[in-house]
Amino acid sequence: MTRQQGNECPLCKQQMNEDTVVDHDHASGDVRAVLCRWCNSCLGKIENWSNRVGRGIVPLQFLANTVEYLRFHTAYPSNLKYPTHKTEDEKRLLRNKRARQARVKARKDAAAQ
Repeated sequence: MTRQQGNECPLCKQQMNEDTVVDHDHASGDVRAVLCRWCNSCLGKIENWSNRVGRGIVPLQFLANTVEYLRFHTAYPSNLKYPTHKTEDEKRLLRNKRARQARVKARKDAAAQ
């Protein structure tokens, strides 16, 4: 089956290594394909979530709706930002600040001993 797939995971389109699994439909037991372990794990989570969170919606429909939603919402017409969102630069500055504070604390603790 892996050779028939061109040694490629059908989900991530990466060349597969030895860490592969046989994917199957849990409802019917039918084998679908060979996937890399990470993709198989993600697929299982998505299918489980679609049954729980999607309130029983068919997993394929849930995925189709998700793709449609993400395609539509890539322009972000509102120009609103989530209140706690930080840019990569802001995150880097915060990490540096915390590291400086930790170094100061470590020096104080060492001096106190």
